[in-house]
Amino acid sequence: KFNVPRTTLNSWLENKDQIVDVIDADTFSVNQKQMWTSTHSDIENCLLAWLCQARAQSILVSNPILTEKANQFAAQLGVENFECTNGWLERFKARHGVPSLLVCGEANSAPQLLINEWKSTTLVAILAQYEPQDIYNADETGLLPNRTLAFRGEKCSSGKQTKQRFTILLAANNDGSDKRKLLVIGKSAKPCFNGIQINRLPVQYTANKKAWMVSTIFEEYVHTLDRDMVRQKRKVVLIVDNCPAHPRITGLKAVRLQFLPPNTTSHTQPLDSDVIRNFKLHYRHDLAMHALIAADSRNTFKMDVLRSITIMKKAWDLVEKETIANCFHHCSFTREQPAEKSESEESSHFNNTVDQLRIVSLWPTDVSQGDFIDVDAVVSVSELTSDSDIVAAQSTIDKPDHDDDEEEENNNNILHPPIKIAAGIAAVDMLQLLLAQQGIEDAAYQLSHLSVVLASLVST
Repeated sequence: KFNVPRTTLNSWLENKDQIVDVIDADTFSVNQKQMWTSTHSDIENCLLAWLCQARAQSILVSNPILTEKANQFAAQLGVENFECTNGWLERFKARHGVPSLLVCGEANSAPQLLINEWKSTTLVAILAQYEPQDIYNADETGLLPNRTLAFRGEKCSSGKQTKQRFTILLAANNDGSDKRKLLVIGKSAKPCFNGIQINRLPVQYTANKKAWMVSTIFEEYVHTLDRDMVRQKRKVVLIVDNCPAHPRITGLKAVRLQFLPPNTTSHTQPLDSDVIRNFKLHYRHDLAMHALIAADSRNTFKMDVLRSITIMKKAWDLVEKETIANCFHHCSFTREQPAEKSESEESSHFNNTVDQLRIVSLWPTDVSQGDFIDVDAVVSVSELTSDSDIVAAQSTIDKPDHDDDEEEENNNNILHPPIKIAAGIAAVDMLQLLLAQQGIEDAAYQLSHLSVVLASLVST
C-alpha cells in the first residue's frame, strides 16, 4: 500500500524500541528520513542540556562555543580521543533541530522568525492532530504568599527579601474545560496542615529547600498526567517552555511533550498570556479582603501555609474557562474568537476593596493595583544547572533544610484545634441566615447540600 520495501520494514521492526524512544523524546525532526544516532550520547546529552539552558537565558551561542563546550564535557566525562569536528556538530544540530540562526547571533530577528515558524508548522500540525480539549499548556510562576500590604518601598528581586515563597505549576487545556490540580512547591517538607493529610490537600504539594521546580518534580508530574490520560483512554499533547527544569521524558504512553521555541513564551505560551495574572489577581484580592476584614474586627491578619494553599485553590477555581480559551486564542491555538468575559466584572470587586483600604489608610499611596498583583513577577522558579551538575546528571530533589528558614515558617503556622462537626453545621446555618438577610439566593452555593453532607458525618 505504501510501497515500503520488505527489507526496510524488517529494519523498522528490529529497531522498534529505539524508534519509539526517540519519538517519545521528540529528538528528531519530522522531516528526517534516517535516524542517525551519536557514538558519544553522553557528551551529546550534556551539550544539549547546556544549550537549552543557554537559550532559555537568551545567551547567544556560536558554533565555536558549542565546539569548545563539547570538548570540555568530553574531558570531564573522561572520554579519550574525542574531538568535536564540524561534521559532528552539524549532525548534533540536525538531530535535535537546532536552527543555525540561533547559533550565529541574530538576536533581534531570531525570536520573530521562531514565532512564525512555530505558528506556521509545529502548531498547525498539533491542531490538525489533536482536538482542543486534548491540547494542554503548563507553566510555573513564583508566589510570595505573605505579601499583603507591608511592602511600601520594597524592591523584591528573585524572592530574596522573603523567606516564605512557593513555585506553582498551573496547567489547563485549550477550551478551559480541564484545569489541572495546582502543583505547589514549598520550602517546608512537613508544614502544619492542622491534621489534614498531605494527599487530601486541594493541591499537589511537594518541597525542596529553594521551593524551585527541578527536573525530578516535573518528570513525576508529567508521569502522573500520563497515567491519568491512560485511564481516560485519551491521547494529549502537553506544551511547555524549554526551561532547564523541563527534561525530555521517555516512556510516556498517552502524553506527547512538546517544547516551545526559546525566548518566545510571551507570544506562544497561553498561560503566560494572561491566565497566570488572572490567577494572581484573584489571589491578591482575597489577601486584600482578609486584611480589610481583620482591620474591621481589630485583629491582625496572619498567613500560614495551609491558608495560603486554600486561597490558591480558590483563586484557580475563579479563573473562568472563557479566560483560558481566550488566552489560547490569543496565541493562535484557535481561529474563532471564544465568548469573551468582561474583565471589568472580574476586577471591579478588587477595585472596590482597594478603595475601602485607601479610606482606612491601609493601602500605601505609592503602590498601584498592578504593583500589588505583580509583586512576585520576577521570582525565580527554577535553578540554573552548573556544568558539573550536568555531567554528574544528578537531578535529585534537594532535601528540605532544617534551619532558621523552616523554623521561622513553622513559627508562622497557625494551629487550630480540631473543629467539631456540630460547629460546622452551625456555621453553615449562620451563613444561610446571612444570605437570606441580604436577599441573596443560596441555591447556587449548594449550602443545603453541604448541610446534608455534614449531617451524614454525624450519623456515621
